[in-house]
Amino acid sequence: MKLKFLGTADSAGFPVHNCLCNVCVYHREKGLQNLSTSAYIKIDDSHILLDAGIENISNIFDGKKIKSIFLTHFHADHCLGLLRLRHSNDYIPCYHPKDENGFSDLFKHKHSIGYNEIKEFESIIVENIKFTSIPLKHSKNTFGYFIETKNVNIAYLTDCSGLPKESMKFLKNKKIDYAFIDACYDERKNTGNHLNYIQASDILDELKVKNGYLMHISHTTLEYILENNIILRYKYVKANDEFYLD
Repeated sequence: MKLKFLGTADSAGFPVHNCLCNVCVYHREKGLQNLSTSAYIKIDDSHILLDAGIENISNIFDGKKIKSIFLTHFHADHCLGLLRLRHSNDYIPCYHPKDENGFSDLFKHKHSIGYNEIKEFESIIVENIKFTSIPLKHSKNTFGYFIETKNVNIAYLTDCSGLPKESMKFLKNKKIDYAFIDACYDERKNTGNHLNYIQASDILDELKVKNGYLMHISHTTLEYILENNIILRYKYVKANDEFYLD
């Protein structure tokens, strides 16, 4: 059993179209890319998706069994891939926070996706893994997920400007082996719909996580870190990083 990241960037990803910053130039020259933050859990031959914002996700998982999808919210960079994945030959249940509009016409033309609205702190069990929704502060109704396997607990907290008191209280009462949290901004920006890496690190410290990581990075944040030799308390997770959960 493992958790693997498909992308760990913000909605722009990188390289950004025609951007000439050092980060984008390097990725372009090396043929590299980091797309919108999303991940999956692999259990034997089955897969559970955490968001589906990468457009060609249906190709990535072609020929593979998707047991379910846990959406954090309905911004395009977290659900764009559903526009094609909904034409799957398989029925795929999707769990998500309340959102009257969703994204595009996903609710109107569901096809193979079964949308299941879940409540705050509600738990869903898939493949003997327990997923509990964690309310986050963002511009859209957004959930993180507390994921409990037989041996490992994970806090997956993308796209947030902070955690409500109830969410902090819930997580403080849990043993957290791995925590992944939004840190889109660098220290020059401390307000908005996302956290900067200092704010995110403070939350990881407060939660006393065993292993903490940052994610949802922008190309401008990465460039600032590299140009200023910033020493981070926690590392940013990278695309294709894997974490074994057995």
